Amino acid sequence: MSEARKRRGVLYAALAILVAVLLFGSVRTTGALWAEQADVSDTDITTGTIGLAPGTGGGSSFTFPALNGTNVIPGQAQQAVLTITNAGSTPLRFRLASAGPSVSTPGATVTVNLSGAPGASCPGTGTPLTGAFTAQDTSSPGTGFTSPWTPLAKSASTSWCVRAELVSVTGTQPATFTINFSFAAEQTRP
Repeated sequence: MSEARKRRGVLYAALAILVAVLLFGSVRTTGALWAEQADVSDTDITTGTIGLAPGTGGGSSFTFPALNGTNVIPGQAQQAVLTITNAGSTPLRFRLASAGPSVSTPGATVTVNLSGAPGASCPGTGTPLTGAFTAQDTSSPGTGFTSPWTPLAKSASTSWCVRAELVSVTGTQPATFTINFSFAAEQTRP
């Protein structure tokens, strides 16, 4: 056997040993992460279902018929109370994640200013609405909103006064639109 062949054989053997060490070392490290244990002081584990029901719908999205845009002129505001109910079996917290107009008139673009305040009734349209979510202009239903988390006990409801003011319409007119709201919800510890 030639000297070059012996060296190549030794290199292959060393490489095989190195690969085996790395392979078994990484598996053992990963196995240790899977085998970790921790004691907890409370023996009760609470599970449940999350169910948010904005308006008359169920699920995390809602099209608000009271704010539909038909025969509305720029500068005109519409407002209505939106009732949000925890339809699940566990306490939760929720917030407005996104909202905006969905235009059904081809070739039209609508911009509305949405604002909201906690409350079972709506004030006059000249009163600013704050507290439920930060007011902003939006031209699409996927526009993200800044909103604080609001806790909601099991089977409890809360109400928001929501206002939509038509800012502008471009393209085909008159335009017809609906306002869509999407909420984020997560379970809270009882």
